[in-house]
Amino acid sequence: MLLELQDVRGGYGGADVVKGVSCRAGRGDILCLLGPNGCGKTTLFRLLLGSLPLRGGRIRIDGRETSRLTPRELANLIAYIPQHHTPIFSYTVLDVVVMGRAAHFSPFDAPKSVDREAAFAALEKVNALHLANRKYTALSGGQRQLALIARAICQSAKVFVMDEPEASLDYANHQLLMEVVADLAAKGYCVVLSTHSPEHPASTGSKVLLMKEGCVVGFGSPGDIITPENLELAYGIPMDVVTVRDRYGTERSVCLPVKQQNRRDSI
Repeated sequence: MLLELQDVRGGYGGADVVKGVSCRAGRGDILCLLGPNGCGKTTLFRLLLGSLPLRGGRIRIDGRETSRLTPRELANLIAYIPQHHTPIFSYTVLDVVVMGRAAHFSPFDAPKSVDREAAFAALEKVNALHLANRKYTALSGGQRQLALIARAICQSAKVFVMDEPEASLDYANHQLLMEVVADLAAKGYCVVLSTHSPEHPASTGSKVLLMKEGCVVGFGSPGDIITPENLELAYGIPMDVVTVRDRYGTERSVCLPVKQQNRRDSI
């Protein structure tokens, strides 16, 4: 198994925000983190990325415990793709993607031709080669996400962590991004992403980790976890899960809050 979390605990100050989380994902998996605001998704990401120390439990990537890895070694295994990123300088997209190679050379070295070739290959993987010479600051939100994914590929990481990647995108760019994520999984990468929409894991994810107050409500396949009972337990409101078919016959799940009817006792 590529990614394994066993009874992971951690937080800030003297309190644990993440309380005994266990889950696992392999190559080709899309693991969706789902839950209300403040449930611990971002803290769990920080524990995964090593920016926050573990207070308990273990995280293994490709069989190696992350707590025993140097920052450079960890960067070769896991990459973070932020929701928002605006550089101070007006770099080209190619420059931004080449930055993903930083873990492969010292701070005093300049990128070599092999690094630029890796950047071009990464852009090609996300169908964004045409953006190579564009200014990164002039890109749309969706195009920036593609560039950041290419940077993560260029980093040679095996696990990609994405924090609500669709939050700032319009509907068309969101669909494009989800197609890129699915394509990355098909190529053998493991993608871990957080979302506020239960439809995403139900439609595109292969595994779901549903959280509430730092604890696991459920972990497993979307069909097993995205249920009215689990969603009500996590969000505190009644919800229905409806399966529909699009014009081509593909099944999709839609999660709907239930509108409760006001009833007045008859006199």
